[in-house]
Amino acid sequence: LVLGFALVLPTLVHAQASTNSETPLSDRRVSYRIDATLDPELRTVTGSQRLTWRNDGPAPVDELQFHLYLNAFSPGSTFQVESGGVHRGNSDSRDDRWGGVEIERLAVAGELPSDLDTTLPYSGAPLDLTARMRFIQPDDGNTNDRTVMAVSLPEAVQPGETIALDMEFESKLPRVVARTGFAEDPQGRPFFMVAQWFPKIAVYELPGQRYVPADAATGQWNAHQFHANSEFYADFGTYDVSIRVPESFVVGASGVRTDEAVEDGLKTLRYRADDVHDFAWTAYEDYRVHEETWRHVQLRLLLRPEHDTETQVRRHMDSVIAALERFDAWVGEYPYTTLTIVDAPGGARGMEYPTLITGLTLYMGPSWMRVPEMVAIHEFGHQYFYGLLASNEFEEAWLDEGMNSYVESKVMDDTYGEGAMMEIPGLPLSSRAMQRLSYVKQNPARGSLATWSWEYDFSADYGKNSYAKPATVMNTLEGYLGWETMKEFLRTYYREWRFRHPSTQDLQEVAERVADEDLDWFFDQYVYGTAVLDYRIEQVTASRDSSIPDSLDARYINRVVVQRVYDGHMPTTVRMTFRDGTTHDIPWDGREAWKEFRVERDSPLAAATLDPEGVLWLDIDRLNNRRVVGAGDSPATAERRKFSVRFHQLALLISALF
Repeated sequence: LVLGFALVLPTLVHAQASTNSETPLSDRRVSYRIDATLDPELRTVTGSQRLTWRNDGPAPVDELQFHLYLNAFSPGSTFQVESGGVHRGNSDSRDDRWGGVEIERLAVAGELPSDLDTTLPYSGAPLDLTARMRFIQPDDGNTNDRTVMAVSLPEAVQPGETIALDMEFESKLPRVVARTGFAEDPQGRPFFMVAQWFPKIAVYELPGQRYVPADAATGQWNAHQFHANSEFYADFGTYDVSIRVPESFVVGASGVRTDEAVEDGLKTLRYRADDVHDFAWTAYEDYRVHEETWRHVQLRLLLRPEHDTETQVRRHMDSVIAALERFDAWVGEYPYTTLTIVDAPGGARGMEYPTLITGLTLYMGPSWMRVPEMVAIHEFGHQYFYGLLASNEFEEAWLDEGMNSYVESKVMDDTYGEGAMMEIPGLPLSSRAMQRLSYVKQNPARGSLATWSWEYDFSADYGKNSYAKPATVMNTLEGYLGWETMKEFLRTYYREWRFRHPSTQDLQEVAERVADEDLDWFFDQYVYGTAVLDYRIEQVTASRDSSIPDSLDARYINRVVVQRVYDGHMPTTVRMTFRDGTTHDIPWDGREAWKEFRVERDSPLAAATLDPEGVLWLDIDRLNNRRVVGAGDSPATAERRKFSVRFHQLALLISALF
């Protein structure tokens, strides 16, 4: 007779807080307590969760709506129809590529968690709601799409009440194509990026929030399907998540680890994340762990073994620390106490989750091509625009991706200089220049920033209008307002709107208040509209004034003719440079289609330049902004400029491959 027994080895973990605040930072409208078990062989996560949701609206709510994002990886889903199974160049045709989430049980709990003291519309025994679940398709009517679910309630949740729901679910992880799923390393060991993996309640927008009229009698659910070109939107709350994996796996997750225990070859890790709107994690047997501390933030870098070099550690850590320092100075404090950086493969690379980001590591990548640094800085920046401000990425993607790309370009150029993206002697490529080139090369007139993410006619237009164009728009606004005013705008926007889901209108209101100026003329053109900016110097001449006798010192009539080529306009400067080395600047509001400037001087005009400080980043053709008196640019000069532009475009294409 052999007696079976279980060996339990608890690990004491310091109970670190997940934020640096002793009080809640958000309204904590939701809470999740999740218990999850990973089966590496089946590629599944089996889970149970207790979800609470508080009705902060003015009217009873008799229906709840949920995101089941993982069902996007099922045949026939809207994501599959729109993308053809390809996302940012990643695809997979193997039979085990599919994924999804099944809710096996949904019930109203009979009691609230002990840390919640709000009233509950139900009491007593749990009330099963499984039969009341139904899938809805609010965007396209595709009945094969199961990424949004609605549940009717037998009794409405009254204003101020909190409902507690118990769910049991199983998530089948897909092969990684778009952000989440599994992949195998060269030895066949599975890597898991577990994101958008659990049933998640949608945002119930209140009267006065975003575009719900302030005098509306009720709020409204904002729950869009998972599209090929869309990301996410959720309310803030608390997460208490226990993850069970084989003992050999290394785990990284949102929040802070509060407990760990080992039993029969399995380890259970418990995490706490406060004032966030999502929870993601990763598991892999062979992560190499590197840790550092920046002020109150514990940095944890998880590298795959083939990338575990001191060079790669420093490229990731140094770039993230550079971002932490500059976001802190320019935007506001990072309030969380952890940040995990994951070296992920394929389609899981370059993505953001609360306090966890996935980077991009180029093995043997040259130090002068700073793609890993750019990705790390960009994904960290999402902790602010996606994480803390939490705009609606379905409907206003530019508020996250675009604003983040703008600050990312500032961080890159401030940290690494003129060749921030590619540092080749004589041909440096800055981050701001890369953003501008990406905007210019993709039909600048097509698409407005104020477009719902899946409604662009072309997928490239989503990328341009979510990333490169808004970054270039904000760099141009900075050139108009000045960096000090722009910093005050960023800090005020962050201070007033973090944890509150701002809209484009909210951002513009802050910009106008800080600048003390109506900016409709700017936002109407470049945010809500499709205006294209291009100024050209058409003609420059210098002729001696024939009315002055030859016996007297010569006077010259100097002319510059400029053209506004398209419909966009910005205030700018025309600089005249004379042969004696002096210059004369003339301000121009940029509104006329044609404008002639005349200046009489003792010295003839040598050249004229539009936007001499280079602050009109939206100008799609900077090569026509300068003209020399006489025959114009020499063929050699023109060819050098063409080569420079072609090189920068090639550099952009190369960087886009990674």
